[in-house]
Amino acid sequence: MPLTDAALRTILRLELVAAELPERELIQEGIDLAQEATSSRIGYLHYLNEDQDTIELGAWSRDTRGYCTAVYDRHYPISTAGIWADSARERAPCVHNDYPSKVEKRGLPQGHSALQRHLGVPVIDQGKVRLLIGVGNKDAAYDADDVTALTLVGQRIWSLVRQRRLAESLVDVERRLRRTQEIAAVTGWEYDIDEDRLRFDAMFCSIFHTHKAADAPETLDQLLRFVAPTDHRRLRETLQANDASARRIVKLACRRADGETFSAELKLEFRPRQIGRGLIALGILQDISEQLEVEELRRRADADALTGLPNRNRLYSLFTQADIGRRDEQGHFAFFYLDLDVFKPVNDTHGHAVGDEVLRIVASRIRHTVRKDDVVARIGGDEFAIVQRGSQTVDTAGALADKIIASVSEPIIILGHTVRVGASIGIAFRTSQSDGFNEVSTAADRALYRAKAAGGGRWVVAFKEDLDAP
Repeated sequence: MPLTDAALRTILRLELVAAELPERELIQEGIDLAQEATSSRIGYLHYLNEDQDTIELGAWSRDTRGYCTAVYDRHYPISTAGIWADSARERAPCVHNDYPSKVEKRGLPQGHSALQRHLGVPVIDQGKVRLLIGVGNKDAAYDADDVTALTLVGQRIWSLVRQRRLAESLVDVERRLRRTQEIAAVTGWEYDIDEDRLRFDAMFCSIFHTHKAADAPETLDQLLRFVAPTDHRRLRETLQANDASARRIVKLACRRADGETFSAELKLEFRPRQIGRGLIALGILQDISEQLEVEELRRRADADALTGLPNRNRLYSLFTQADIGRRDEQGHFAFFYLDLDVFKPVNDTHGHAVGDEVLRIVASRIRHTVRKDDVVARIGGDEFAIVQRGSQTVDTAGALADKIIASVSEPIIILGHTVRVGASIGIAFRTSQSDGFNEVSTAADRALYRAKAAGGGRWVVAFKEDLDAP
């Protein structure tokens, strides 16, 4: 395609202003120059959407806006567009030097000025029509030079727009990454083991409260100034490892520039040096102090303050989240409802301080009697719940209940006083995933009532009708 003088002058003028203009103004300048280069009275540039079925209208030359009142439309359908959009349908330049005589010209966008002559050109990139650039109402007929000029100008506008969008997207990605780092309190780093050369990104200043980027450590010894002495050896051994086989995660106690201490997590991996031998350590360091605070608050909310056991809310949560039942056992388990015998006299005789200590000791005994995978919770007062994980039988559940009763019944010595309490247990079996927390716990509670009524110090298994009862 020969480069005409008009096209050359237009492209050069566009290049002179392109670097200084945002995308909208760049397009406006490009349309105005295209109209001028083709001696036209009308000019437009519209994008084709990714669906290739709709056009995003709204970019007109300044002259055109003087007498064209067509409004912006983000999804103008090609199916209703007139022959001015043939360049999109045919994916080639279209010339209409006698527009009014065209029988199948169909409509123009509402508010568009009348067309006498029209030249439309598509800009195609990666197999898709990206934009339509067009001019109209030249006094003379449009010729091959006009087609060349408009094609080259349209292609250059798209090239500049695409480059601008790519640059802006990279800046946006960097901005989003930086914002994500700020929210997560994360700084990235790289350590050259052989050269003892350390480099952090700009987030180091924000996390460690240093005044400027130059304050970031550049060697391992300099980094140690920001780490508690108790973790120096562990950090040295981690960073100076000579094994690239695995990633590492290390918890550290760190110190900000103002002396404040905080908990951090160091994640790293080793990669071979691109040139030569040796390893480069890459990773992130994250301030996890807020996470630990949230976890502690959550733990307190889910734990019984006196015994440290899960509370009723936590037990219910575990139950509903199916965290209790193993997948390979369809969520089956035995549920124990335990109530202490003769506990009220302990409080009445020795006071609530002794009573609280008895509850702590009982909780510890139960926890040490069950398996590690089983769950022990304090429901409230002197009531506890135990979940014996896995598919259980009356024999296996009864054997555990006997151990718990025997352990709880052992004498307790507090402040020179010997205290004795007992335990009664109601047991219900969850054999279907449809059995909810309320149904299972209520059935166990009814069995507990029968154990207490029989004199206590024993366990009773719930009847099937207990689980089925409303």
